[in-house]
Amino acid sequence: QAMMRDMGQFVEKAAPWATGLVQPQVAIVLPQSLQLSVRNADALEAQQKCVRALYQYARSEAYAVGEYQIELLGNPKLIILPSPRGLTRESWEAIRGKVEAGATLLVSGAFDGDPSFHPTGRQDTIGLPFEAGPLTLRETLLQWPDHEARLTFGGDKTTFLDRAFLPGGATWAEKPVGKGRILFSALPLELNENVQAIGDVYRYALKTAAVAPTYSTAVEDPGILICTTRYPKATLYVLTSESPRQQVAFRDSTSGKNFRGELDAGRAALLLVAPDGNLLATYNWKSN
Repeated sequence: QAMMRDMGQFVEKAAPWATGLVQPQVAIVLPQSLQLSVRNADALEAQQKCVRALYQYARSEAYAVGEYQIELLGNPKLIILPSPRGLTRESWEAIRGKVEAGATLLVSGAFDGDPSFHPTGRQDTIGLPFEAGPLTLRETLLQWPDHEARLTFGGDKTTFLDRAFLPGGATWAEKPVGKGRILFSALPLELNENVQAIGDVYRYALKTAAVAPTYSTAVEDPGILICTTRYPKATLYVLTSESPRQQVAFRDSTSGKNFRGELDAGRAALLLVAPDGNLLATYNWKSN
């Protein structure tokens, strides 16, 4: 009863500020063609790891758009297409149009297939030649500018997964397209087991796309989630803990104010922050 009372009080205080949403600068396009295939589990894994890596490792936020609802894509600075394998022509053309207009696209693994995974050759039309083929190595190295990470594809993934083969054996490529840029991992990044590596690549993509962070934090524990929702005149922070760590600290970018507190393992906290850094409402936040 106390929890419901406290949550009700938070909602009552927060409601006047929830007048509309400020769209994040990052969009995740969900590969629904893969999701509706016999490799459904791969699509779900890629999407889940994409979200976890972006929020809990790269410390950013995004909105999701289904491949079959691509008309809702909007105008993000960064588009993440996690290990799609195949896409509808309409979806690809919409994404390419956003890149030509100035967006950055991060895509991993072969993306040349149509919804039935028949090759389309779309990579050649943007000057990014690769050949799709089987992924046969459990351990492999992904190298991108000034960074590298070891990717692991366990279980039966070396039996069923594909990858892209770039000229010269490269595992990474970048290609200007119109006013924007495509960042390409030849390996299906989000289907590997090293989530830290996914987050590191996302950090690079966020920087390349000049995505402005909503907050910053020195917390590196991925068990601490800091999830933001921006309203026109306030920012909602949702904090959750999957970790024994208790101390949480972050800096709100809009106000420049630092927040520090405790969050018990398995618990959540809510903070509604005004543009000047004042706390408009809190739930279960133990400031220190």
